[in-house]
Amino acid sequence: MFLGRQRELGRLRKELSRKGKSAVLIYGRRRIGKTTLISEALKDNHEAIIRFTAVPDELSENARRLSRIAGEVLGIPGLQISDFEALLKFIAAQKHRMVLEIDEYQDLRKKAKGEVVDAYMRDFIDYAPDSLKIIISGSAIRVMKELLNKDNPLYGRFTLEMPLGELDYLESSLFYPERSIREKITLYAAFGGVPMILSMIDPESSVEDNIKALLVDRTGFARTYTEGILYAEFKGAGGAYSAITRIGNGKRTYSEILSTLEDDESRNSLDYTLEQLQKADFIDKKQPINLKNSRRKRFYELRSNMLRFHLAFIEKNPEALATAAFFEKSIKPSLDTFVSYRFEDIARQWFLIQAEKGIRDDIISVGTYWYDDKELKKNGEFDVALETIEGYEIYEAKFLSSPMPDSLIAEEVAKTRRIPGLGIEAIGFISSSGFEHPAEGRIAGSDLYAI
Repeated sequence: MFLGRQRELGRLRKELSRKGKSAVLIYGRRRIGKTTLISEALKDNHEAIIRFTAVPDELSENARRLSRIAGEVLGIPGLQISDFEALLKFIAAQKHRMVLEIDEYQDLRKKAKGEVVDAYMRDFIDYAPDSLKIIISGSAIRVMKELLNKDNPLYGRFTLEMPLGELDYLESSLFYPERSIREKITLYAAFGGVPMILSMIDPESSVEDNIKALLVDRTGFARTYTEGILYAEFKGAGGAYSAITRIGNGKRTYSEILSTLEDDESRNSLDYTLEQLQKADFIDKKQPINLKNSRRKRFYELRSNMLRFHLAFIEKNPEALATAAFFEKSIKPSLDTFVSYRFEDIARQWFLIQAEKGIRDDIISVGTYWYDDKELKKNGEFDVALETIEGYEIYEAKFLSSPMPDSLIAEEVAKTRRIPGLGIEAIGFISSSGFEHPAEGRIAGSDLYAI
């Protein structure tokens, strides 16, 4: 069953159905759902479809493999062309209405001069007939993004570019629709939005048992997937592993990350490392919405909830067994705190979805709001904030096990009102378990899943 990605599916189907040739670029990490999305988009397509996955071998061997597949689709059994450029010209010369999909494109470039391969593809796209649709996809995000650079031969050739990240909290919840609101929040906080992982969550098991089986157990699929990313992308890659582990354990500012790095090489290359981590979509660089131009208030955070969970609980205890004792001692006491921070992210996503759907057409930006209390010599950050046409709104997001009482709301409002010069138009509250007395400006957890 295809779940989520309705916006991306609609865009891809529209592009593939329009008149004239199309050249589509899709990229995202492995298991993120690229192949499933493309398959769903092509499900009712009646044109000849050549689907090819490149391997990290010589370009001539990839050409031979692609020619065999093309021959089978086009009714030319035994087709053998080892010259990649000649093969592309052969495909372009066919009279059929066709879709050519090349997956793991970065592997096609591995044992050849990458820009030579890109130049072949540029000429193929430029001279292909209008009856041809071309889809290029890959999982090496940095490499795939380079195809969009001005100095790359493929620059300006793609009619649709589609980066695929993890599913948002709302689409992720489609994989566990019968769960309670609190369980949905916890599952998203721990597993994030990787479709393959979400499909493995056992509906008959508790949230805790799913975490133990998939994230904590040494052979759990989510754990081995995350470790594969860590070791393949970061171990031995200069200061990348050091930086990502610091960010995953709450070091948010440049100075905090720098101060905890132990070797000169990692410290000296930190600017470059953070830039590369952003290009690879592992981290985001964010600023409070009321201080967008302040260099001192830049914060870094991981994009993946599952990677954050792994770094917070597992990476520190790699030898721990997936036993009830380990979960009870090392994870359960701080799990709610961990989830509460991700709940703030769910709240921000909710406002973004409201803005995208036009439900809140007054929202300019969504993020956090920074304040300085000069009288008490204290500063801090409201983690859910909106910049609207009228001004700033801030929200306190509470991951509670019972409805939020009026007394706690009054206490939070009083604390906020004591901050001088705050400059906000409204204060609201978001409670995972609802409110003692629902009212305007009070958003229940169930509201977040009922857009």
